[in-house]
Amino acid sequence: MTSTTQLFPRSASELTASWLTEILTSSGAIAPGTHVTELRAQRIAEGVGFASFLYRVHLGLDGAGPASVIAKFPTDYPDYQLLASSIQLYEREVTFYNAVATSAPVRTPRAHAAAFDGTTGEFVIVMEDVGALENADQVAGLSFDRARAVLAETARFHAWGWDTTPPVTAHPTFLDLDDARMAGLFSAGTAAGWQVFAKHGRASAPTDLAAVINDYAASAPTLLAALATPTTLINGDLRADNLFFAEDGSHVTVDFQFTGRGCGMWDVAYLVGQGMSPAERDGREIELVRHYLTTLAGLGVDYPFDQAWRQFQIATVLQIALPLAAMMSWDNVNDRGRELLQVLMERSVAIIGDCDAMSAVRAALG
Repeated sequence: MTSTTQLFPRSASELTASWLTEILTSSGAIAPGTHVTELRAQRIAEGVGFASFLYRVHLGLDGAGPASVIAKFPTDYPDYQLLASSIQLYEREVTFYNAVATSAPVRTPRAHAAAFDGTTGEFVIVMEDVGALENADQVAGLSFDRARAVLAETARFHAWGWDTTPPVTAHPTFLDLDDARMAGLFSAGTAAGWQVFAKHGRASAPTDLAAVINDYAASAPTLLAALATPTTLINGDLRADNLFFAEDGSHVTVDFQFTGRGCGMWDVAYLVGQGMSPAERDGREIELVRHYLTTLAGLGVDYPFDQAWRQFQIATVLQIALPLAAMMSWDNVNDRGRELLQVLMERSVAIIGDCDAMSAVRAALG
């Protein structure tokens, strides 16, 4: 698989049949002597992701092989390019596919090529097309049963990386949750997004939450530090739009740009808090947390409930910063993208209230 090279396409318009032939042969997707004879790149997932562009590349072959692959490139939106560069989003995902996906117990698309240019910050990932599976819808949200299944795999992934035992989990590309650059994300992006939310948002945030958000620059480092341990490798962006389900209930996870190190509750809180509608969640967030912890315990990992629950609460407050940061793109996303932002903010406010998250935040901040 391609890892680092200057010789890769920087956008869909630069894809060529010869380059695709080379990488597909190298990955074993096509046999030596088979060639890509034609290609057509179709933009997909508009209004879903904010930091990257995705394309389904339809292939013509003179032999056996995939009818299509997925190609991923950087966004051309300057603010999001800057954000991605500041916290190494593109390099993280390339590293994940090249060094983690091959050994970690998590199902991902097969990567045919993953390359990053450290000089320009450009990248490309070409991967298996899992479009035949059912892509969960972040706006609709996950069912309770699907959330349970995803959390079970998440626990297995976290157990694999617990205490960053596998050497690859210590790779410097993967930032710690309490890294100063992450704290910067949860302050600058939040402050700007809060102004957009105040103008366009549907949800009504409680007064004490607004006070914390307005002071995120001061509070984020302390809150993130509370989520730094017990340390494992986390997905960082475990949401419904990144999950593809087969008829047998199994699933494939895509998008690893936020892979980093921190406590497992980061992933659990994000999936439960922003990946499920309040009606579907129906006050069962504690049940889902216990399900995750039980799975971990079965793998020999002790993560006490009281500690995990406190971290779950804090994570829900910090994670409202993610849709708030995305709010900066309000004028540049389509109607579905705007609806997604509204839904994520509504769910964030709901989970914060339902789990009494502000009590844990006040305790952490003293």
